[in-house]
Amino acid sequence: MVHNGSKRHLFCNLIVFSFLFSSVMAHNPIISQKYTADPSAMVYNDRIYVYCSRDDNNNDNYDIIDYTLISSDDLVNWTDHGEVFKVPRDAQWAQHAYAPSCVHKNGKFYLYFPDGGNSIGVAVADKPEGPFQDALGKALITRSMPNCNVPWLFDPCAFIDDDGQAYLYFGGGDRENGYNLRVIKLNSDMISVNGIADTIKAPESFEAAYMHKHDGTYYFSYATTGASKIDYLTSKNPMTGFTYKGTLFDNPSINGQNINRYNNNHTSVISFKDKWYLFYHDRRLSNEDYKRNASVDLLTYNADGSIKKVTCTNEGPAQIKYLNPYDTVQAETIDRQKGIKTDVCSEGGIMLTSISAGDYTNVSGVDFGEGAKKFEVRAASGSNGGSIELRLGSENGKLIGTCAISGTGGWTNWETFTCDITDDCSDVQDLYLVYKGSGEPFRLNWYRFIVDETKVNMKKNMQTGNLSQKSPRRIISLQNSPFSAQKVHDLSGRTVSKQVKAGSAERISRGLYIIE
Repeated sequence: MVHNGSKRHLFCNLIVFSFLFSSVMAHNPIISQKYTADPSAMVYNDRIYVYCSRDDNNNDNYDIIDYTLISSDDLVNWTDHGEVFKVPRDAQWAQHAYAPSCVHKNGKFYLYFPDGGNSIGVAVADKPEGPFQDALGKALITRSMPNCNVPWLFDPCAFIDDDGQAYLYFGGGDRENGYNLRVIKLNSDMISVNGIADTIKAPESFEAAYMHKHDGTYYFSYATTGASKIDYLTSKNPMTGFTYKGTLFDNPSINGQNINRYNNNHTSVISFKDKWYLFYHDRRLSNEDYKRNASVDLLTYNADGSIKKVTCTNEGPAQIKYLNPYDTVQAETIDRQKGIKTDVCSEGGIMLTSISAGDYTNVSGVDFGEGAKKFEVRAASGSNGGSIELRLGSENGKLIGTCAISGTGGWTNWETFTCDITDDCSDVQDLYLVYKGSGEPFRLNWYRFIVDETKVNMKKNMQTGNLSQKSPRRIISLQNSPFSAQKVHDLSGRTVSKQVKAGSAERISRGLYIIE
C-alpha cells in the first residue's frame, strides 16, 4: 500500500493503479433484520461493537427489555451477535433495559443499563458478546444517592480517560433549565462510585448523555427537548467547566425529508482507523415511533476543534477494508437483506432463519482476487431443502453458481454443501446470496469460497506492496483511495505519471522512480 505523502523508490516499467472499492449504495441503516435503537459503539481489537436497544416488532411503546449486539471491521458489513442481555433474565431486580453503554477495562466488559428511567445497573462479561452477569444484584445508581434525584435516571455513558479514570454520565428530564444531567467518578472496579455526582448544565437538555475526547478536549453531547437534535459542550475537564458550542447533529433528514418523525435520538461517537464516526438512530425503515433503526455517518472537526455538523446519509461511511470470502464468513454478517431473521444456532453462535424463496443476504466489497473455484455452506433443513444462487452486483445480477441444499432430517442436523463456481468472480464485488425453495427451505450457519489456485498461479508476476530498489519488478500494482493524489517522479524530479483511472495501466521506461 502506498499512502499519499510517502515516498518510495522502485525499479519498474509498468504501474497499475487500483482504488479501494466503494459502491454507491445505501448502507444505512447498519442492521435491518430487526429494529434497533440507542447505539452505543465501542472499539475493541480493531473491531467496532455496537450495543443497541431492541424495539420489538409489536411495540406500541418503549417496553424495551433486551439488547442486540452487532460488530464490523469495515463499517459496511455487520455481524449480528444476537441478544446479549435481557431483563429480568440477567438482572432479576430490573423490568426494563433502556439505552446501554459498554466499555472494556481490566480484561472485562462492563455493560451499564437503565431500568427504565428509575435507576442504573451494571453487568460484567469476559467477552464483548457476553454472557453478561449482573455485577451487584441491585442498582448502581439510584435517586437516593446525593444529587441523583433527577426526573429521568437513565441513559448512562461510561467513559474511560487516558489516565484510566472512569466516569459515568447519566440523567435527563424535560425541564427548561437543562440541569438534569449528571457525572460521577467510577472506582477502578467499575462497579462502584467515588464521591458525589456533579451537575452538568446543558441548555435544553433532555437525554442521551455522551462523552468523548479529541485532541485533549472533552466533548459532552446530549439530545435536546422538542424536535430532538444533538447539541454539545466542551471543556478541559471531564466533570466541570463546560461551554456550550452548538449543534453537531440535527434531527435526521435526507434531502429535506425528515426520517425520524421529529422524534428522539441517541448517539455515540468513536474514533476508528484515524477517522471519527457518529452512531445514531432514526425511523427510516418503519416511519413509526416505536420501531427505530441504528445508522452511522462520518464525523469531522474544524481546525478550531469545533465539530462540523454531521450529515445524515443513506450511503453511510465508505467501506474501509475488503471482505475476504476465503475466510469463514458467518451467514449473519450482512450489509443488506430481504426477509430473513436471525436466531441462536444449535452449533453455537447465530444463524439465519425464517428464509423464504426470493429472500437474500448481501455482503459488499468482497475481494475475490483472481477468482474462486468452489463455494461451501453450512446448512440445516427440516424440510425438503432448496438452493442458493450466488450473484454479483444485485439480487438479479450475474449468476456465478448455484448451491443445492437437500433436507438434512432436522433443523439441528447440520451439513456442509458444496458447489462449483461456474462464471468469473474475480476482483472486488458485491455478493448476493439469493435463496430458493418452498416454505422455509433451510437455515444457514456460515459459508466460504475456495480459491482457484490455477488462476492465482497464472497471476504470480503481478505483485503489490513491499516496494524496494533492491528488488526491482517489471510490474507494480498500487492500491489507494480514489480521493488522494498520486504521482510518479524520476530522479530529476520530473513527473512521469499521474494518478489514472482504477483498473488501468501506464507504461514507463525502466528505471528508478519516486512514488509520492
